[in-house]
Order: sequence, then structure tokens, then C-alpha cells
Amino acid sequence: MEVYLVERDNMKRVPESELDTEANLEQRLVRTDGAKIGEVEVLYVGRQGSPGEGGIFDILGVDERGDTVIVELKRDRAPRDIVAQALEYASEIRNVDYEYLNDQYREFLREEQGYTDPSEMPTLREAHREYFDLDDALSKREFNDEQRLVVVGTDFQDVSLNMADFLREHGVDVVAVEYSTYRDEEEGIELLTTDGIRRPLSEEPTTVSSSTSTSGIDYTEFITRVRDRLYHKVGSTLQAESPEDLSGASSRRFGCRSNHPDHPQPLLYGFVPRMEEEGTITIRLGVHGGSDEEKQRIYEGIVSHVDDLDGFEQVAETPKATIVAEEMEVTKEDPYSDEIVEETASELARLIEFYHPKFVEEVPE
Repeated sequence: MEVYLVERDNMKRVPESELDTEANLEQRLVRTDGAKIGEVEVLYVGRQGSPGEGGIFDILGVDERGDTVIVELKRDRAPRDIVAQALEYASEIRNVDYEYLNDQYREFLREEQGYTDPSEMPTLREAHREYFDLDDALSKREFNDEQRLVVVGTDFQDVSLNMADFLREHGVDVVAVEYSTYRDEEEGIELLTTDGIRRPLSEEPTTVSSSTSTSGIDYTEFITRVRDRLYHKVGSTLQAESPEDLSGASSRRFGCRSNHPDHPQPLLYGFVPRMEEEGTITIRLGVHGGSDEEKQRIYEGIVSHVDDLDGFEQVAETPKATIVAEEMEVTKEDPYSDEIVEETASELARLIEFYHPKFVEEVPE
């Protein structure tokens, strides 16, 4: 790529240069609130941290949907090392909740953005709403439903891209991004360009099945209508004071937990609309957050009863965001009709009414 400085009566080429180290790139990236890297818009949340006992991620961020984005600098590592690290990070990050991300963000503001007064620090929800110019802040429950890894380097071998493609074909969102730097000492100009040589899954043609809608279609109004109707059906069971107490605004999926004191918090009821892409709506039950021991206990409780629930089947052999699910086919000409809204709310309510008493009365220790 050639880069030019365009002046009123002239165009001057800015020569390509090299950063001393990729650590310098990392330092320069985190000077701002976030960045668009390889077509992925990221709000930075943390730097040089680890959610578990594994390695240390370079930069942690969240995208517009609240999903986590790990930015890794290639640092001349072997392809298999990069892939192994990607899988390790994804397995660890998927278990963290909003509070972890918010704590990371406050530390990031202190260490990288120079904040000294805690009262002046925005919460992650506030910063996310402002950065992405959203009408309403996401609820805490909407953060970290999915994970994405962005690997940044000056060049990639074919074997690296083949491995990345293999992971992407199996639903792991790995984005490879090449960067270049340009400097003109005389003009005092330094530029950085990035090019997503492997796009985010949300930007790719639909070739693989996914548990979430990655098409960019906004289902917010439909989700809100289902949520409001669900509240009238099971709001008292879930001990929700209002529809908003179930879940905030969301553009692609719905998830809610019970406020009953004896109900395990990591247990998540929800649905994923894919009417436009696949003509389906997935009603699902799974685990999001909590310790490994608690997740395993909840998983065992879920699968022990699934055979008694008509229409639902087990779709995962380990604790995940979707453990049992029902695929509703939407064949109506109007997939947003009141009939579809009512059917979605009724099926989700049936799922809740089946499992909720079991987890309140049987599963908790």
C-alpha cells in the first residue's frame, strides 16, 4: 500500500517505516479509548491481564454488542502457538462476567488513561454507551455472550491463515489483521494502517451455523416485544419488578436470569432470533458465568430433566451458553407478527416454568 499526504497543490508520498517493536504498537493503540482494527470496532477495557491461570492477553476490549475482543500482537510466534493461545484465551474469557470487565476497565483508566479520582471514572456500561453512541446502555447480562480474537501482525504465513480459517469454520471468531506504519520526519507525520485479511465472521457470507445472529440485522424491537409479553407470563416466577428487570435493550439475542434467592444466577434463559437469515428462532437454556464447579452442577441438573420437556433437546456435552434448545421454524410471511411474538414468549415461558422450580427446589446445595 502506498500512502500520500494530500496538500492543496501537491501529493507527497509518505514512506513506510517499521516500529522498533510490536510492544510500541500496543502502547500506541491504548493511548486512545478504542480503535477500529481490521473492521472490528473495539472499546479498550484492559491491557496485559489474565482472567485465569493461562497466559496474559495483550489488549482486552468489547465490541458494540458487548462481546469481548482479545487483541493479540503476533510477536513472531509460531502459528501453532498463536492458535493455542487463542483457544486458551477464549476458554477463559468466556467465563467472566460484567463485574470482571468493569474492574478491568477501571484499572485501565487508572493505568493507561491517567484517571486518579474514582468518582470521575465512568462505568464500563456508561463508557460503552457513549463510545458506540447507543440510545440506551446495555444491561450487565448482555456483556460477553460471545468472544472474538484479533491477531495483529506485519505479515501472516499461509499456515497461520489456514489455522485461523479452520477455527472460524467451527464457530471461533478469529480475525487476522496486517498493519503497516508510515513516517515522514520532515512533515512530522506518523501513520498506521490496518487491513483485515480475514474478516470478522459477522462480515463474512453465511457459510457455517452459529448460535447467534451475526448478520447485522437489528432485532431490538422484536426482542423487546417478546420480553414484555414474557414478563406478563413469568415475571412473578422470576421475581422481576418490570420488563426491564428481565433484560435491557438488545439487537440480536435475549437472555434473562431469575431474581429468586434460591435460583442459581449463572442459569440463563433466552432466545436467539434468526428469522431473516434462517427462518428460525432458537429457544435456549444454558450457563453464563459462575465457577467451574457451579456450572458443572447446573449442567448436570439441566440434562437430567431435558427428556421430560417436549420439543427441547440437549445440544451440548459441556456447560455452555446453550445446553438445551428448541428450534422454532418461522414460515409466516410476516416473521414479526403478533402470532410469532406470542409463540416465542409462550415457548420461553414453558421452558422457564419447567426448569425454574427444579433449580429452586432440587439443584442448589
